[in-house]
Amino acid sequence: MRAALTDDQLDAVPPQAREDTSAGAENRTTVIPRPAAAVDDEQELLNHTSRLELPPEPPRQQGHDRRGRGGMSRRGIVTIVAAVLLAIALAAGVWYVSAGQFTEVPPVLRKTQAEAEKKLHGAGLDVKVVNEFSDVIPKGKVIGSKPGPGERVRDTGTVTIRVSQGPPRAEVPNVVGMPLAEAKRKIADQGLTIGKVIRRFSSETARDSVLSTSPVSGSVRRPETPVSIVVSKGRPIDIPDVVGDSVDEARSELEDEGFKVKIAERQVFSEEDKGSVAEQSPSGDGDAEGAKGDTVTLTVSKGVQMIEVPDVTGMTADDAKAQLEGAGFKVDVEKALLFPGDKVQDQSVDGGDEAPKGSTITIKLKGGVF
Repeated sequence: MRAALTDDQLDAVPPQAREDTSAGAENRTTVIPRPAAAVDDEQELLNHTSRLELPPEPPRQQGHDRRGRGGMSRRGIVTIVAAVLLAIALAAGVWYVSAGQFTEVPPVLRKTQAEAEKKLHGAGLDVKVVNEFSDVIPKGKVIGSKPGPGERVRDTGTVTIRVSQGPPRAEVPNVVGMPLAEAKRKIADQGLTIGKVIRRFSSETARDSVLSTSPVSGSVRRPETPVSIVVSKGRPIDIPDVVGDSVDEARSELEDEGFKVKIAERQVFSEEDKGSVAEQSPSGDGDAEGAKGDTVTLTVSKGVQMIEVPDVTGMTADDAKAQLEGAGFKVDVEKALLFPGDKVQDQSVDGGDEAPKGSTITIKLKGGVF
């Protein structure tokens, strides 16, 4: 029957189909051919169609994405995009926590303070300046930073830079007129050391007070530089001569003048009487001066030392003199008025006898006739 229809008849839309289209998708129909009929009924067949109703679509399950043919549902795409954005956000968060909120400290060693501050401010960092002395880095240049170069610090964090003040210096304090002990402490507090302590007489400055320093006060020196101190010994006092006095007399005289007295443990032989003062130090020679509180040391005499006189009779004058002087004696030579000889005829102290050490032995030479 289809073969009997023309192309226009086949393409024509039946009236029922037009009604179904306007009625909506729920009343879909399908045109099916009827059983073969006579050719005379052909025109009637063209004007008559049958409708076959399709079974209704099963309801879609809630929660399933509507998918197009061969594609992905809108909800699936949204889910994937959201997951990607979440991953990016997480990665950005991790980066910010671990590195994003930190800045690497730039190197500023040996730069001027102004250059260092500019560079650190340019990196978004605050700056704190600490001044230090340095023997190596010139004055005004950066010694170092904390945190150091390359280390990380939080954004807008603070970097402390140490700026050189040049080599370390210490100023000599003014200690003139101070007691010596106080002056030493004050000098040491400045980082200086104590050099020589020199004592001099002064009628104006009290004993043990500072007269001057070297270097003078106000001078600037390197730390550990020694400072010499000149200290007053007080008003000068003449030291009395007490040699030959008894120990008690000597002590009393010296103490009355303001001196301290010390007795030496060692005693010596001397021309002074035993038990009297044989020596004193400082000596009291008339020009010696001391200060109140100075110490005078006294040495006590053991008396004269007696030694045996050698027998030099019959010796030549030169040999006799050498032997007597070697024994600790002084020698006086007497020669004959007429025709003096060279042999010792006699001596003032016989050989074998004792005489005070240092005393004089006289030898007499024989006279001779040609």
